[in-house]
Amino acid sequence: AGAAEVDGHPRSMGGKANEHDGGDHMNNAGIGLPATGASVVTFPSFTLDCGETLRDVQVAYSTYGALCASRDNGVVVGHSLTSNSVVHEWWGEMMGDGDRFAIDTAADFVVCVNYLGSPYGTTSPVVRDPRKSNGGWYGPDFPSPCTIRDNVRLQRMLLDHLGVKRLKMAIGGSMGCMLALEWGATYPEYVDSLCLIAGCGRHPDWAIGIGEVERFAVMAGEGWNGGDYDPSDPPKGGLAAARMTAMLTYRAPRSIDERFNRDLASDVRERPRSEDEIAVRTHKNPAAVASLPFYDVENYLRYQGKKFTRRFDPNCYVQLTLTLDTHDVAAGRGAYPDVLASLTHKTMVVGITSDVLYPYALQEELVRHMPNAEMFTIDSHHGHDAFLLEIDGLNAAVADWRRRTHRPTDPSVEARSTATATATATAT
Repeated sequence: AGAAEVDGHPRSMGGKANEHDGGDHMNNAGIGLPATGASVVTFPSFTLDCGETLRDVQVAYSTYGALCASRDNGVVVGHSLTSNSVVHEWWGEMMGDGDRFAIDTAADFVVCVNYLGSPYGTTSPVVRDPRKSNGGWYGPDFPSPCTIRDNVRLQRMLLDHLGVKRLKMAIGGSMGCMLALEWGATYPEYVDSLCLIAGCGRHPDWAIGIGEVERFAVMAGEGWNGGDYDPSDPPKGGLAAARMTAMLTYRAPRSIDERFNRDLASDVRERPRSEDEIAVRTHKNPAAVASLPFYDVENYLRYQGKKFTRRFDPNCYVQLTLTLDTHDVAAGRGAYPDVLASLTHKTMVVGITSDVLYPYALQEELVRHMPNAEMFTIDSHHGHDAFLLEIDGLNAAVADWRRRTHRPTDPSVEARSTATATATATAT
């Protein structure tokens, strides 16, 4: 009784967590370039690490703040696996004017770029393939894999196009953490600092295995046909199953158990025998399942699976999980510990004690080998999604780290920072 409803489901964490309730932080997204807050630029060609060359490469991106006269106040934000480039939609609490925000739009020129293979504006399986005379989509012909390193190199092309001469920081959570780290390794002299949240230096076998389970769910779904389907009417059942699996990895057992408490679904009288929206028939004989309970956690996961199919594409999901698996900051550069040791940037690493997707030991590993890294621990039972749920504490910690470790050289920036600090002290 009294539970707030979030995205149509009556379970939520309450308070600000309603926006990031461990469900879907992309509430109203749809496939394609976001309707507001995003731009696109097209580059004639781009050669991937795998040797394939993309033509007429679309790059979707969002910017916040202004580029300063010296063009050295850039901040790159890496988004998570299924987000778009519009940062304020999914990380708004981390960004604003003034140094109380982790991302200070009064001092930073913020750029977030949608990944290759994503359905939100950058070249992907749902974009027209310029090689096809009939104007067809890339679909299953999309080159694979696009690596994290590919994305960094493409993003550097965009930053050069925008006139950015230097990055003050590369920051990101989850997949965005991997992008930020790769920025430091690919362009070490171009980036001043790194903020690495809930990620890793190389994708572990555990996470590769989870990704394969999700991919296989997509591929086993009715209508997949090797990825050759009409993107305007994609198969949905397998993608929903993949999302349901992913949802569990974003949380932790205690978080799920406390949230649902073995309760039965209150808004469903009997166990559904079909999910028509995603063309899944679960039970043919109603009598055979008449006495089966339908738990609220099952109801919630089905809901989130169906909701995800309205905003994502199966081929894109497969491609992006393959991109994750390519992540190894040491690939082609030497021994893993030595490569991390060579990254001398000021670095903040954020780890979550209950993270089962990218366990805390992976962040400890980064801090152990990177010479100028410090750890901030989110002691939460909410698992991987804690970097979205515990957003106020994370914002304060990153903002404090930036104030302690960054010394602006532009007098106007120094003056703004002092004025903000004075105003904050007066208000307190």
